[in-house]
Amino acid sequence: MTADTETVVLKELPKIDQGSVIQVSDTRGELKYVSRFFGIDGQVIITRLPAVSQLKKAGMGSDELTYRDCFKGNRKLVMRLISNGRVFAFESQVVDLFLKGGKLLISSYPKEIQSRLLRKEPRYPCAIPAELVAGEMNVECVMINFSTGGCLLKVTDDETLQSMTSVKSENQDCVLKLQLPFDESASDIKVRLMSISAGEQQLGLAFTDGREVIQRYITALKLDSISDYF
Repeated sequence: MTADTETVVLKELPKIDQGSVIQVSDTRGELKYVSRFFGIDGQVIITRLPAVSQLKKAGMGSDELTYRDCFKGNRKLVMRLISNGRVFAFESQVVDLFLKGGKLLISSYPKEIQSRLLRKEPRYPCAIPAELVAGEMNVECVMINFSTGGCLLKVTDDETLQSMTSVKSENQDCVLKLQLPFDESASDIKVRLMSISAGEQQLGLAFTDGREVIQRYITALKLDSISDYF
């Protein structure tokens, strides 16, 4: 992942505007709907309940029976919302329902919240051989996706991944050597290592200079994608 998508863990939510769109699902994939954030009261989060028609168990009888069957006490939920250009995701549990007037779901305040910036540019999948130069290290890798802000590399050597830890902690400047399909010669792009995923054998880079090379490639891809229509 790049700097734009690096996930941070928070202990509390920032101020969220009332009426912000919120997505609610359960941990088993049986429930998923979009609603509105209402507010925070002490150690509970209050959101608006969806219309009964959004629930798979609609048609059980009265709306109250449907709601109470879907939102039984302590049911685990996953909530996601966007505020001020960031995505926030967290787990919560059903505490109670308010079914008079405006129908509300009352759920527990999360123990931790994951947050990241919204990606401003689309990410393009690819499989382009590359070489990452970090100090005296030359790492053979494959670029598996990219955007105007950075890219994700696949590395097959576990020892190389371990040695990259110091590169990240010291915030070293690196160079990514790429032979893009539409260029006659290889290009050098200055980058900075932003993340290391040992399990997936991936390195996340942010472009610091030479973005015009990537932008040129993106333009070529866009032109290629619309060629059938003109």
